[in-house]
Amino acid sequence: MDFSNVSGHMSRKLQHILPTVAGAHQTPPEGILVTDLSTAENALIAEDILPLQRCAIAESLSLKDLSYPPGFGGDPELLKALADFFNTYFNPSSSVEPGQIITTAGAGNALSALISAICDPGDEVLVLGPCWEGFDAYFTMGADVKTTFVTPTCLETATQMDIVEALQAAYEASDAKERIKAVALTNPLNPLGQCYSVEILRKILEFCEARGMHLVSDEVYAISSHRPRGDEYSRPFVSVLALEEGDSTAATWPSPKVHVIWSMSKDFGSSGTRMGCIVSQANQALRFGAGLASYWQTSSLTSVVAASLLRSPQLPSLIQKNSERLGAAYRQMTDGLSKLGIKFISADYGLFVFAKIGAHCQSAADEVEMIAQLVERGLIVAPGRKFSCGESEHGWARITFAVSGDKIENALGALGAYLGGK
Repeated sequence: MDFSNVSGHMSRKLQHILPTVAGAHQTPPEGILVTDLSTAENALIAEDILPLQRCAIAESLSLKDLSYPPGFGGDPELLKALADFFNTYFNPSSSVEPGQIITTAGAGNALSALISAICDPGDEVLVLGPCWEGFDAYFTMGADVKTTFVTPTCLETATQMDIVEALQAAYEASDAKERIKAVALTNPLNPLGQCYSVEILRKILEFCEARGMHLVSDEVYAISSHRPRGDEYSRPFVSVLALEEGDSTAATWPSPKVHVIWSMSKDFGSSGTRMGCIVSQANQALRFGAGLASYWQTSSLTSVVAASLLRSPQLPSLIQKNSERLGAAYRQMTDGLSKLGIKFISADYGLFVFAKIGAHCQSAADEVEMIAQLVERGLIVAPGRKFSCGESEHGWARITFAVSGDKIENALGALGAYLGGK
């Protein structure tokens, strides 16, 4: 690629990011019909959401929505609906107020705007893994900060003290500790679909507070729960908003250095709607900074449909229906994986399962070949190497199950063909 006609600043960013996104989309051989389960989108609830969004546009769109939105952080009606939503479903220890929220064009835009308000160019953010690879792209392209992924010694202990110890080790290994300004995490985790316990969240908060760092919690899968077996969560979701004053050493609570990211993309199958937000309860200057970085990027159409959905009397039943469908799809997928002898990590939340398809894989090259072989058999999944699992982990893949039963069966058939033909 020729970088001579872009700025040196942009050239440097692109050369850092492009290798990580190369090969992100697998192209099947001509004539092969594929089942694409590589994207974390919820097809199980989308058909129920669509009529509500159509109705919102038909009944609620007005002349005022063709003008710039009033208010700084977003449309006031949407901010009020979001505050009510967080107070109902995230169990905050201190009620979320509309003025504590900034709306953005999706969670990625929220992350970029937030980190731009926290960090100077060249600062560093520690991101707890395994995690979504997009953190690096958004942090680099927007805020121009360094992303360091912190990996546990074992995937099975990624939500336990192992990750806290890995975080401490990553910090101690840094030659520029003063440039580390924040810790970012996903809760529930992508790709594991597990949650941090309140005890681990307290440890992470304690780590940040002792070093004056911000804590950024990406909680975009908070409502996407499913009950694998026994109708009980192995570990329920706890938002950092639910941490209490006694969990913190800060002079005041809520803390000015604790922030939450959420969007409609995952929980409500609406990634194309582009509605995300930042919740920062005690940092007015940061809200203004992040608001300026994302000012007016949430369209009036998005605000109308999002506010209507969040205020809908059907919302509780939609969330319950979504949970039941996700649970049924999860069981169908994992029962099939078990029959094929494929190891996977049990999940409670999210739209996917993380599976060790290539038990034979000993290197990144082996995993690349595994992914290519699956594509030839009609299945596209997200390679495990995209989730910062650690240098020793190979042969994993994230498989989205929030799709029709037929697609799950097609995927299982392709996996069986792969295992039988290696």
